[in-house]
Amino acid sequence: MRLRSTEPVEDVYPGLPPTYDGDTREETATVHANVDPAIAVIHAPSAMLAEQARDIQSTLSAMRHPDGRAPGSIAVIAIEASEQAAILTANIAVSAALSGLRTLIVDMEHSGFVQHRLLGMNARTGSPDDMDEPFQLVQPSSIRSLFVMAAPQQDGCAIDGSPLAPLSQRLSSLTAHFDLCLVDASHIDDLAHAAGSADCAIVAVQRDQTSTSELKAVINKMTMLNTVLIGTIMLI
Repeated sequence: MRLRSTEPVEDVYPGLPPTYDGDTREETATVHANVDPAIAVIHAPSAMLAEQARDIQSTLSAMRHPDGRAPGSIAVIAIEASEQAAILTANIAVSAALSGLRTLIVDMEHSGFVQHRLLGMNARTGSPDDMDEPFQLVQPSSIRSLFVMAAPQQDGCAIDGSPLAPLSQRLSSLTAHFDLCLVDASHIDDLAHAAGSADCAIVAVQRDQTSTSELKAVINKMTMLNTVLIGTIMLI
């Protein structure tokens, strides 16, 4: 069985974008000229993608662990929908930043730093050992309250030969300074690696392509990895 939605299919970016956040269309286009048109929250805020991103962002912002703590970092993991999941991640982050939340996107080398490309930025790259002081890899974007970090691949060992800690642990010193931290794990093929990139995870599935058996297998493996799964998203 394939996962389906009752939502109608529509053009994700229909027509000219309306004004947003009090700016005129000309002012918005000037300020965010380098931001990819796929960021519908800015360029087409009435589109279905933008609405979905805002809904997810508001849910994530209110989410708490049983002890009342907010999640330190949230990974977005994709099943057969890496490009769409990366675009949705960017839109969620932009929505959060524009709502006033200090937001960090952790962009992975596996994707060729797609988040930097979507936001019209050049990645400030480093080695896995640079993650001992992750602040040096964080850059402000052109969108207020939105920051992006280029995370190097965590494969292998540190310079001293010791095994590298999971990315979620290496981010812990950083995430306390942000209201929302999203890790774009959409292009990581190794589920264990993707699951270890954040404190908890969301799984994005593709409508009419991802099967229920595939989703069940991923959820079972994440359970075995002790990964906190906070929800699934159907990409439309």
